[in-house]
Amino acid sequence: MYLIEISRVSNSSLFSLKKGDIMNDLEKRIFDACLKAVEEENMTLVEVELAKEFGSLILRFTIDKEEGIDIDDTTLISEKVGLILDELDPIDKEYYLEVSSIGLERELRNIDEIKNSIGKYINVKTYEKIMVGKTGVKEFEGHLLKVEDNLITMNFKMKQFKKEITIPYEKIAKIRLAIEF
Repeated sequence: MYLIEISRVSNSSLFSLKKGDIMNDLEKRIFDACLKAVEEENMTLVEVELAKEFGSLILRFTIDKEEGIDIDDTTLISEKVGLILDELDPIDKEYYLEVSSIGLERELRNIDEIKNSIGKYINVKTYEKIMVGKTGVKEFEGHLLKVEDNLITMNFKMKQFKKEITIPYEKIAKIRLAIEF
């Protein structure tokens, strides 16, 4: 049983305590139970996360679709998964149900998400400086060109010059979509 529904469209989660792309057994069970309902609305269920924030349990559904998510989408999915959760009753404590968009500057959490972002504008931070000419650089922003054999190739601007760089996936500390100005 859930306590309240929260629907929001956001650029990022303000209080996210969990990172990574591994769901626990309960989250996976809820994900599997609700996946079809989300897909029936031509949306993607990206993640289900159960988190404790400020003493409250939050069951967070993150959704996406090609043309972007609006408040009507979050409300619709909140209603649909709410019915499923009422029947499944997977959590024996009160919790808040939150349905939100994936966000404009979302983190790309695995190589498949990176491959699906070819052509998009991204921001990459590396664990250590990578030499570009005589300069060591740890942060790059530009268009993702290709992903092959765990190598990420992108173009970026360095001063007024456009450059291309290939970065091994294992050297990337964080990669996310970015907004191009």
